Amino acid sequence: MKKKPIYLWVLLIFSALLSAMSLFGIISPVPTAESMNNLETSASGVNATYAKELVAYTIKVSEHGHSIFNILLVVLSVILVVVSLVFLVRKNIQLANYTYLAYVFVAIVGSIYNFIGVQDAVLLFTDPNIRMGAELGAKGSAIFGIVLNVIFLAIVFYKMWRQQKELTETQEEEELA
Repeated sequence: MKKKPIYLWVLLIFSALLSAMSLFGIISPVPTAESMNNLETSASGVNATYAKELVAYTIKVSEHGHSIFNILLVVLSVILVVVSLVFLVRKNIQLANYTYLAYVFVAIVGSIYNFIGVQDAVLLFTDPNIRMGAELGAKGSAIFGIVLNVIFLAIVFYKMWRQQKELTETQEEEELA
């Protein structure tokens, strides 16, 4: 392997930042209705019903984010990113690619799981326009996460294919010589 895997460095740094943000999300405490009371009282010009629904929505989404399955997904994603970085530093590109692919699959599962969890919380809104806006936001976020990870997946698969093709060509040239 003569070329440096810059693509993998870029993807791993970006993924490490995303994993760190997710890890911070599960470390931060779940808000309570008491701690969010100031949101209800300080929201001037906002309907009191909407403020209460927003507080309930925020708590429900946060509780979903702190579920055992989500915590396992986040911890697994952090571990996979760190392991992939270690393989990359040790110049074991193939294992770094494989562990990064595992991370991408975990991230896709996480995006789908979070989308499903938000769907329950969206039902807390009584106003159909607000509910539709929250649903669109959840769908947009899930689609963005999945598309981004599929692009990462395609980049890594393409680079792995190219590396294998170059290796095969090099072996054929050595056999002919």
